[in-house]
Amino acid sequence: MLINMINQAQYDLLNYPHRSLGYYLAYPFKVLSGRNNDPIDRMAWPNALLAKAMMDYYKKHVNSEEAKEISYVVKRYYDRWIFHGKKLYNVDNAYAGMALIDLHQITKNQKYKDAVDTIYQYVLQLETDDKGSIIYRPKEQGNYIFVDSIGAVCPFLAKYGRVYGDIDATTLAITQIQNYLERGMDDKLLIPYHGYDYTSGMKLGIIGWGLGVGKLMMGMSETLYYINNERPEYEGLRMAYRRIVDKAEAYQMEGGLYNWQLSAKDGPADTAATAMILYSIAQSLEDKVLIGIHKSRMLRGVDAIKACIQEDGTLPGASKETDRFNNYPIDFGAYPWALGPALALMVMINEEPEAPSEYV
Repeated sequence: MLINMINQAQYDLLNYPHRSLGYYLAYPFKVLSGRNNDPIDRMAWPNALLAKAMMDYYKKHVNSEEAKEISYVVKRYYDRWIFHGKKLYNVDNAYAGMALIDLHQITKNQKYKDAVDTIYQYVLQLETDDKGSIIYRPKEQGNYIFVDSIGAVCPFLAKYGRVYGDIDATTLAITQIQNYLERGMDDKLLIPYHGYDYTSGMKLGIIGWGLGVGKLMMGMSETLYYINNERPEYEGLRMAYRRIVDKAEAYQMEGGLYNWQLSAKDGPADTAATAMILYSIAQSLEDKVLIGIHKSRMLRGVDAIKACIQEDGTLPGASKETDRFNNYPIDFGAYPWALGPALALMVMINEEPEAPSEYV
């Protein structure tokens, strides 16, 4: 099962989003005429989740044949982006820096460090509100802070800060989370709205959107993993994360999955939201942020995810993404934002390293 997931992840990493032949035939003419409003963005969050999960496998199985193939594919993925000018389009691209940091640490190749710095400098120049929160696609969306940004940018900033000793990067990650906890959560349920208007403070979108909860939890758990636990903000973030986990787990269905909207008990389950939530919990159990009482619920969810994985390594049953408030397409399929966190989850809980990794 795991090898099939890896094979599918490799294919999707290089080919998602899948475009028709007609798109590629028309693409050069759109570029030349200045009408290309839909560029091919393969550095977006879906692909980045796959790259990160594959590098997780590589670090645990560095001498395996699968690791050699992963190394080739991931290098090809980033080399292609570097060759084409290291273009970045929005805050979602930040997560691509996660696996890229690993690649630099493993290869020691300066071109990958330069590429990591390109992402970091891009994040630094993104527009923020008066509290320092990164505005989600301001040219397209307006004055809104989305929960999506927590999952996309905070893990990268925290990892960059840890690996390269940049305190400012770590502080920026913490600021994003603190501001969202203050302004983007339902005060009673302690789960997130999809976002808020930073000018009026109005909270927007649904409460407990499954993918949004998963993005917030992954953003928080991965940030906690990389920041120094002696920082004064650490304990407050840890306790807030634990409260969110407690609230989210109360919505887990008997079979182990989570719904597309956590409180929609009679609605469809969402394998992507489930994989994100479970991965976050598994990581926090490993990091001792959570205590063992959460393990049984997490493992029940893992069994449910395993039952959904197909023979070809795909994971259907994931709800389609959205970048709009109050527009949640109930369109389920096999998407990278399900496969990526599910693969990372399986690597974390099921696989033992075959040999010491060279990763520093």
